[in-house]
Amino acid sequence: MKKYVYLVLALGLVLIAASCSSMAQGALSGALGAVVPGGGGGSSAVASAAAPVEFQSGEILASADSRSMFDSGFRLAKILTPASAATKNQAEALWVSDGKKQWVNYVIGSRKATKADFVIGAPIFYLNGWANHDKISADDYRKDGWALGNITSIELLYKNQVEIDGQPYYIEYLRVPTDPVK
Repeated sequence: MKKYVYLVLALGLVLIAASCSSMAQGALSGALGAVVPGGGGGSSAVASAAAPVEFQSGEILASADSRSMFDSGFRLAKILTPASAATKNQAEALWVSDGKKQWVNYVIGSRKATKADFVIGAPIFYLNGWANHDKISADDYRKDGWALGNITSIELLYKNQVEIDGQPYYIEYLRVPTDPVK
């Protein structure tokens, strides 16, 4: 009988230890990350140390589309050759997402939006396909496609969201054009 009690006790301890292993692993990972650079590993350590999302110096939104700005898709680029009469008002761009060169029709400067920018009808850049996402990596912010839309509602501003063309977007990922929109 004593053997069964010890066996049940040992089995119970193993089950408790197994159920706590994920918690212990997370605690150990976090503790190592605090003491040893790169020692924490895991996605939680990466997420907490994520760099703020922003464009790098010399990066600008550009589009090779020939449609209106509001119907065009934009991507982040570095301008190699500025638009001029000699280039038929096109600029040569180097896309950040894939490193390819292309002549573009639109080059628009932008800056991060502030709460004062959120006025119904105002033009604003947003990450296409990222409606209602509150976490966007710096890589996605710089390499995914952008679109130009109009603010259609500011009723959710208390939740740090505005509607652009009827879809909710978090304000920390929006950009205001600093060049004229045509």
